[in-house]
Amino acid sequence: MNLMEKILNVTRMNLIYKISLSFLFVIASNLFPINEESYTFKYKESEFKVNLTNLNDEWNITYEISHPFFKLSQDTQFSYTNLIQISEIKRNLIVMGGLRKIEESYKIDHSRKKIKYIKGQLTETLQYDGAIYDDLTAHLYLRLLNIQTDEEITLNVLERGKIIQKKFIKTISSPDTIKIKEKKEKDKFELFFKDNSKEIFKVIQNVNGKEFVWENL
Repeated sequence: MNLMEKILNVTRMNLIYKISLSFLFVIASNLFPINEESYTFKYKESEFKVNLTNLNDEWNITYEISHPFFKLSQDTQFSYTNLIQISEIKRNLIVMGGLRKIEESYKIDHSRKKIKYIKGQLTETLQYDGAIYDDLTAHLYLRLLNIQTDEEITLNVLERGKIIQKKFIKTISSPDTIKIKEKKEKDKFELFFKDNSKEIFKVIQNVNGKEFVWENL
């Protein structure tokens, strides 16, 4: 590579870097500010609670599903400075009052782009690139994102010890109501919230042919 080629290569890399920074800034500037919130959803005998709280420089989002046969809870810690950056996830499932217990955790090292995943005696390391979410922060990000589009929005989401690319569509459902729909082959997930307040009022899930309609109390 001669001197002129080296200069052109460096110039090209600098241009790509500046374009990347500009793109990230545009995405960040399109996010609404975040506020503390609390929800309680009900479906027949099941209850679903979600809390978003601020703990100094960290945010904490938790949920708990109570069902006659099981109890599922999750705690996600993240920072928010126009971008959501997860630091840790803890997830617990208790079946039949303790007959079976499953504990999972994720610890994210953003400097090394690595995730330590633990489930029982299993420990694995995942490598990632770009932004990473769990379901809770993915839905939060989409609510805060100041756009409505019929185009797919693809996010990297942690689920069952893997990084899965999930596709979402954010559209206007009715005046002052926005719908977030996850594109799935079989099951269905739809989340409805008020455009002005960002408040969730309904979640619809279809799992193995059974539909759950969670409505905020």
